[in-house]
Amino acid sequence: MIRVSQPGTKHQMNGARAEEMQGPRLYLLLATAAVSGEFHLQTQDTTQVAAVGSHTFLPCTLASPQSLSELRLHWFRSLYHSTIFLLDAGKENKEQQSPEYSGRTSLRSNPESGDLTLELHNVSLSDADTYHCLVENITSKRYKEAVTDLNVIGLGSVPVLGVSLEDDSIAISFDTSDWFPLPVMRWTINGGKVETYDLEIHNQTNGLYQVRSRILLNRSSDGHVYGAVRHPVTGKEVGVHMEIAGDVFPRLSSWLFAFVFILVILTAGAIFSSFYLWKQKSQREELTRTIGDLASEVAWRTAVMTPEYITLCPETAHPELSVSSDLTTLINEPPGGDPVPSNSRFETERSCLGLPAFSSGCHYWEVELGGCLEWAVGVASPEVRRRGHAYMFSPEEHIWCISRFMQDFKALDTPEASLPEGVAQMDRVGVYLNLSRSREITFYNPRNWEKLYTFTNVGRTSGTVLPFFWLGKNGNRVKLTSRDKR
Repeated sequence: MIRVSQPGTKHQMNGARAEEMQGPRLYLLLATAAVSGEFHLQTQDTTQVAAVGSHTFLPCTLASPQSLSELRLHWFRSLYHSTIFLLDAGKENKEQQSPEYSGRTSLRSNPESGDLTLELHNVSLSDADTYHCLVENITSKRYKEAVTDLNVIGLGSVPVLGVSLEDDSIAISFDTSDWFPLPVMRWTINGGKVETYDLEIHNQTNGLYQVRSRILLNRSSDGHVYGAVRHPVTGKEVGVHMEIAGDVFPRLSSWLFAFVFILVILTAGAIFSSFYLWKQKSQREELTRTIGDLASEVAWRTAVMTPEYITLCPETAHPELSVSSDLTTLINEPPGGDPVPSNSRFETERSCLGLPAFSSGCHYWEVELGGCLEWAVGVASPEVRRRGHAYMFSPEEHIWCISRFMQDFKALDTPEASLPEGVAQMDRVGVYLNLSRSREITFYNPRNWEKLYTFTNVGRTSGTVLPFFWLGKNGNRVKLTSRDKR
């Protein structure tokens, strides 16, 4: 099911819904109009099915990508105020996000590409609902909406088989848990359906179902016995096959005990095999993690042994700062003469960017601090704000850096974090930028390789970052360490 709101003034979420269209796979395509601000969405698979504990994707695509500064993306469920994810003019707004979705939602890829698909982590039964992707052009007030229904299921556990004796009969029990919705239970003997059997349904604390069933076998029950549960949504069936011979029901109890003993041995063997396979899987996962750690260590050592040649970009330097002729030193004094006008120049904060820009790979460089009392070192995205009202450095401002303000040493994260003791005696800082999948930047004390702080998700929106420097009014200068001094 997909519902589309027609262009116009922003609708009231409690008003009438727009026209509904049904089909196994529907594409929402609105023709681009000549009016400024017109856009359209497209989506597929408007009914999603996810298992409890997994993560899933709720599709939504902007078919004609626009600048994020013009758009407001609002993911919500059923009611407009039940906000799951909010992106306003290119910035994620977490203040209006419902608490139960904190840390559980993210966009699958860079929204600049037009992909507004939402990734929902650690799915629970309470997440089953109708989800809305509402996109509004802030300037033209035009909007579009795509709707996706999410069904949550429990896939169930491997059944546990039980055997007990009742006079000259054998009771076979079947126990399985973690199902949703309620599965269908069936027993057959030689292909014929067993109509009479015991069935117990229990509600687990997590909202899933536990199913217990039991049949009683007598001397006429020889042949092939099969017990199974089938998931009503996926059609997946989990069952147990048994071959029952007529001579397992002798009048002498020793034969009956032998049969029970064999069943117990077979069940124990099945459990042991499952445990062995699980152990093998765990060992493979541990080996994969170890290989990943070794690869990261090699990448770090390679970057440290071959540091990048970084230079300052004078066109970005604040008017009260100057750059040395060799482009390696940022000095707390105005340059001679009026600075050359540049749209790239910082006018609010006493900052400067460096070159080159990085979008992938692992990179390392060092900055000499000397006796500077106010400084900040790190990286920034190209869209970092250059002018306007004053602001604090943070990842929300597209800046990932550590700093010193007199005797206060901080990592300017959200929230801020204090740097380790002893950093006050540090005369230089090492910067390691890893733009692989984790996209991290780590700061080191090159004298003892003590790790100072690590930021993650660096430059995730733009994909590109540049070296970043700041000098306070009480700072004198910072200098990039040249390659020949390593």
